[in-house]
Amino acid sequence: MFRRLSLLVGRATDHDYAASVTIGVGALGGLAWSSFSTSSYQRAMAAWPMSRGVLGIASWRDFVGTGLMTLFFFAVGLELARERHHGSLRNLRHSLAPVLGAFTGMAGPALIVVAAGLITRTPTLVHGWGIPMATDIAFTLAVLAVAGSRVPASLRTFLLTLAITDDVASIVVLAATGATRVNFGWLALSGALVGAIITISRWHHSTPWRLCVVALVWWALARAGVEPPLAGVIAGVIVPFDAHRSLRLERAMTRLSVAVVLPLFALAYCGVSWSNLASATPLTIIVAVILARLLGKAVGISVGVATARRLGARLAPGISGISLTAAGVLCAIGVTVPLLFAGRLYDPQSATYGAFDVGLVVASILAALVGVVLLRTATRHQPEGDS
Repeated sequence: MFRRLSLLVGRATDHDYAASVTIGVGALGGLAWSSFSTSSYQRAMAAWPMSRGVLGIASWRDFVGTGLMTLFFFAVGLELARERHHGSLRNLRHSLAPVLGAFTGMAGPALIVVAAGLITRTPTLVHGWGIPMATDIAFTLAVLAVAGSRVPASLRTFLLTLAITDDVASIVVLAATGATRVNFGWLALSGALVGAIITISRWHHSTPWRLCVVALVWWALARAGVEPPLAGVIAGVIVPFDAHRSLRLERAMTRLSVAVVLPLFALAYCGVSWSNLASATPLTIIVAVILARLLGKAVGISVGVATARRLGARLAPGISGISLTAAGVLCAIGVTVPLLFAGRLYDPQSATYGAFDVGLVVASILAALVGVVLLRTATRHQPEGDS
């Protein structure tokens, strides 16, 4: 019975739409709970069974954001290693456009948020420049699937490469800027530990060893005061790629993330203290975030791709100008890493955090709708299944 149930859950979580569904359920749960009873929601998320926090974990929200999200980023790290060895990141000439597009697509929203903060004299926008940068891999690819079978496979590969680069770079930025105090002694020890792990990993590729690497690097980064979920990406990349073990572990971590980690994260981080959002400052933040996500991502990615093509990069066949614009808009979909970033900068019970939360959710919904319309327009005259 248990085996049948696990197989059914496994198949369900392997579906293209699974992550977007589970994140959506978690987000709706958090928004609904905080709407009906803000106080009970905040008390539950701030509670912790231990008398004091350990390694930066002092609440259930911290446990999810600092602990469980490491498993999600471990899956991302394993996926990055796979793409680097056998996928879209292997050929530098074809990967340059989405990689450079990812960086400029991160810079676009950040610049718009800073400019909006300076123009409207809203310091919280300037301080939160890194929040609207990241893209959600799962949501973006799920919405791409909604656009229909005429969407070329090359566009999915382009988006996958861009989103992986975006997510990894964003968590690195978070690690560098999200901590209030960095212990450089422990940071140096973390670097030495990673070097030792790389050496040992030449002879050890087992799954238990890979999980041990996650725990060791997580512990070292937590003591250093650097964002611990970065340990997941590091562990996924530094252990040499092994087709059999790596693929099985990636599938297991992805299923665990889709079924447990991502919905719990959305539940813990999407709740909003609605009564705090009526003033002018939160409304300014909401509008600025929506504009930064929709315009900043689309324009930033287009600039990066154009620059890469001038440097000799090639776009795969099937990617037209309008589909590239649609891809840029779809990359405005994102709540996981942006909310993780927001939770490190602002109190989750504050009006500022709530405004960023609402802005990200609204921008993601608009990006999904506009992106699908653009993709269907771009592929209207393309034969079914053409890739």
